[in-house]
This record gives sequence, structure tokens and C-alpha cells, in this order.
Amino acid sequence: MWRPAIAIAIASTLAGWLTWLAGYRPPEAARFIEGHFSLGQHLGFEYQLFVIAKVLPAVFVAWFVMMAASFVPRKKSLPSALLAGVAMLATLLLAWGAVKSPWAVGAVMAVVIAMGPLARRHGGAGAGLAMLVAVAFFFFAVMGAAKDLDPDGVLVQAAIGTGAAVLVLVVLWIIRRLTGFALIQQPPAKPKSTEKPPPFFSGGIAMRQALLLGVLLGTTAGLWAATKNHNYFWVMVTFWAITQATPDATFDRGLKRVVGVMVGCLLIGGLAVVSTPDVVVTVGFIMLFVGVVCWARYYTIYIAAISMMTVALHGDLENYEFGHWVLLRVADTLVGLVIGFAAYWLVITLPELRKAHREAAAAPPADGG
Repeated sequence: MWRPAIAIAIASTLAGWLTWLAGYRPPEAARFIEGHFSLGQHLGFEYQLFVIAKVLPAVFVAWFVMMAASFVPRKKSLPSALLAGVAMLATLLLAWGAVKSPWAVGAVMAVVIAMGPLARRHGGAGAGLAMLVAVAFFFFAVMGAAKDLDPDGVLVQAAIGTGAAVLVLVVLWIIRRLTGFALIQQPPAKPKSTEKPPPFFSGGIAMRQALLLGVLLGTTAGLWAATKNHNYFWVMVTFWAITQATPDATFDRGLKRVVGVMVGCLLIGGLAVVSTPDVVVTVGFIMLFVGVVCWARYYTIYIAAISMMTVALHGDLENYEFGHWVLLRVADTLVGLVIGFAAYWLVITLPELRKAHREAAAAPPADGG
């Protein structure tokens, strides 16, 4: 994962600088964040990459487009990047239209999240695009990255982000042709499946997952957009992250998440006790990259790293109250885990158990009698 992580970081950085040069500036709230980060105050940065990434959609567009191009066979990388760029433009427009109303944010979030399990079951390019659109809408609308844009700004941000990603892909292709070095190790092409995909809106586990996630995330996304209460935010993220295709996978993901959160919060909380806030924030920022590198294979490490980053940055904003944010993240994760497990059991696991019981009762005896 470190190679695509580097490529994504390069494209995102380029998109941030191009957006800055195009005249876009973080809104007033982001400038407050920039001015109060101890890392920026003491190192004298004119602006911080992590601030720009948080408030300028072009950086996220570049990130998502590079992801779409990095995890497909090489011959499909450029078409995937262009298709992802179009999807990001559509998502930005959707977010720009919804972000003015918490109820619209919640309703649209419910729909785009519900499309994920259905698209995953259907397969094909739509499965990957559904995931990208859901995550992108989360950043653009739920986190408010598109809040200060106008229609022209939406087009510019989408164009800069997609252009930065495509430029990096082209440069990497040239380097590979000239030197043989491939920064991104892309997977080989898979043989085409001859199986006919199921109807998109057919029932079963995928449909129940779609309805469950749509209701839970749509409700909490709307509440977060209306109140900016971090409890809603972290509870929402928890049961979004733990819901997998099967009950066993969901339980396993939930355990890994709670362990990762507790380990990460314990480490960053302990560091805050024995070192200065500058060190804590710097370590938190570094852990963002560590988390991205570990995301695909080592989910527990990924969550621990992201928890360290989250507590470090929030604690710095709140007058170095790192302990408060450690307790808040752990508590909200546990609440989200309980809600997620309970809802999953009622909506998905219990109906499957009843179905298996009915089928077992209707089956003829093994001896034929």
C-alpha cells in the first residue's frame, strides 16, 4: 500500500497547490484552524497541507481519482481515472446542492450509502464507483468541504483534482516506460465473469444492508450537519465502518475497530502526558500517512493511527485538551459499536437465522423416511 499512498499524496498535494494558485482560499473557519495549530505557528507555514486537504474539494477529488486508477489493471487506469473524475463532479454538484440543509444532507447520504451494498452485489465498475461516491459525499457534504463553493467553483475544483491525478498518472507512465520503475503495482486483469448479475434491487442480505445503512447513516449525518455534535459524527462513522457483507465479517471488523481505537487513543493520550503539544500534533499528522499505508491489510493498525491523528488535531484545537478527546472517541466508538451490532443482528442476522431454521425444518429426513 505504500506505493499507491505516495502516488495519492503527490496528486493531492499538486491539487492543493494548484487550487491555491487558482485563487481559492480556505474559508474563515479553516483560517482559524490554521492559525491555532501549534505545528503551523512554530514552523511558520503559510498554510498547512492538512488544512487545505480538509477544506478544498480538489484535493479529495485527486485522492479519489488516484484511488480509482491505482486499484485496477494498468490498461484500465486512465479510463477509470476519467470515469471517477466525472463521478466526483456529479458528487460535488450533489453535495453543493444539499449542503445548505441538514435534512437534505441526511436524505442524500441515506441514498448514496444504500447504493453501496447493492452495487457491490451487482459487481462491475459500479461497485467501486458507489464506494467512491459515498465516501466523497461524506467529505464534500457531511464534513462541509463544498459549503463555500459556487457552481463555477464546483467545476474548477473537479477539473483541478481530476487534472492533477491524470497528470501524475501520465508522469508515472513516462517514468515506467523510460526506466522500468513502476511506483504503482497494479493488479492483473481478471477474466470476465459469465454469470448474470442479480437484479439491482432484488432482496436478500444486500437489500437489508442497504436499508439499514441508509437509515442509520442518513439520520446521524443529518443530526451531525444540524448540530456539529462530534458524538453523532463518530457514532455514525463507527457503524458505517463495521458493517460488512456477512455477519462474521461485521463482528470481526467491529472487534478490530474497537481495539484499534483504544490502542491509538492510549498511545496518543500517553504521549500528551509526557511531551509537548507540538510533538503530539506532529506525531498525529505523521500517523495519517501510516494509517493510509496500512489501510488495506492491517485494519487495526489503520484505526489506531487514524485515532492518534484525530485526537491530536482535535485536542490541539481545544486548548490541548487531549484527554477529553481520547475519552470522547473511545466512548463514541463503543456506542456506535453497540448500535451497529444490535441493528445488524435485528435486521440481517436474525432473519437469516429464521430462514435457515425454516429450510432445515422443511428438508426431508436424511434417511428418506
